[in-house]
Amino acid sequence: MSRCRTQAGQALPLALGLGVLVLLAAVAGFALARAQLTVARAQTAADLAALSAARELWAGLGAVAADDPSSAGRWRARLSAVAEEAAVGSGGRIESLTLGDGAWPPTSVEVMVSTEGPHGTRARAVARAGVAVAAGGPADVRGWASGGGYSGPLVYRDGKPTCPAVAAAFDLMDAAARADGIDLAVTSGFRSDAEQAILFARHPDPRWVAPPGRSRHRDATELDLNMGDGGAAHRWLAADGPRFGFVQRYSWEPWHWGYLPGCGGGAATAPAATGSAAALPGWVPSRYRAAIAQAASANGLPAVLLAALLRSESGFDPRAFSPAGAQGIAQFMPATAAGMGLRDPFDPAQAIPAAARLLSGHVRAFGSVPLALAAYNAGPGAVQRYGGVPPYAETQAYVARVLALAGGAAMVAGGGGGVVLLRVEGRSV
Repeated sequence: MSRCRTQAGQALPLALGLGVLVLLAAVAGFALARAQLTVARAQTAADLAALSAARELWAGLGAVAADDPSSAGRWRARLSAVAEEAAVGSGGRIESLTLGDGAWPPTSVEVMVSTEGPHGTRARAVARAGVAVAAGGPADVRGWASGGGYSGPLVYRDGKPTCPAVAAAFDLMDAAARADGIDLAVTSGFRSDAEQAILFARHPDPRWVAPPGRSRHRDATELDLNMGDGGAAHRWLAADGPRFGFVQRYSWEPWHWGYLPGCGGGAATAPAATGSAAALPGWVPSRYRAAIAQAASANGLPAVLLAALLRSESGFDPRAFSPAGAQGIAQFMPATAAGMGLRDPFDPAQAIPAAARLLSGHVRAFGSVPLALAAYNAGPGAVQRYGGVPPYAETQAYVARVLALAGGAAMVAGGGGGVVLLRVEGRSV
């Protein structure tokens, strides 16, 4: 009995020790969980604050573009107020907000947010969000048109192929129709010459089916909508289709609607040349205003678009030289300059018309201003490879910046491009 009591007496401290260890482990685990929760709250607050600030930036991007960079403090205060409201709603507070990457206008914001944890602990997190322009995009593109007419990326609506510009315009029109209780259905889009030949062989009547090589569908600008079930849909299109750039091609085909701005591949796709030297924004230097207006007019471009490109490329510095080797006011790479017949990229009198020719060619090739700008920045091969604005942060910011300078948020949303807000990065610090 004494031996048993001795063993019991020895086991008691051991059991108490194990109990203390278990309790300490539980307390430590609880504290760790609370700390992790504080970090997660900080990241959530940072994400929401950054996205809220980016949305505010997007809403005022045109005004930001028109401002002088000296107004950065005012814009930072405006975005900080919006970000702070979002952060407070998640239990955090803003410690800092940075505008973009130093270029003007900014297209992204980075915020640092802190949250209070238990026993005076604090967690910090950083998030970055910005405006990016996407026209089509890798997730939406399924193939490349060929076989006569349009040659470019294809996206699908209701299972029918079309170009990104037409798809984007149709999406806007479809949303408006749905709001009015109308369901638009695409029954035919892009058709190659070979596909047109098959259709014509089945219905060899040129009054109803165009012969191969003559169909507008080969240009990827045409949509047949609600064939065989027109009624209210066709009446809605007749009244509202033109608001979205569509026109009824033939009076006897109420289902056949063409997109006037075009898709490229030989169609008249360049945006209308508008604006004289006097009409250019005040941020365009007087010494270049006439050259920009003349080059834009000669190549069917809006003068303000060409001016915005030059400002984004070099800040109108004719001696600009980038670390990558781009040269002059339009930042031509030597090989591109040679291909354009540009002898001296540092001479604005040569470089400005060459930039207009290059951008106009991209517009005709891709049928979309955002895609053309992406091709100017990243190269046409990258646009073709990704079937849209490439997923490069620099290129996405560049397209958004140029379009903002050219006309603000309304222009960014047009031309076959959509605008998305992205959370680019989030991390605890």
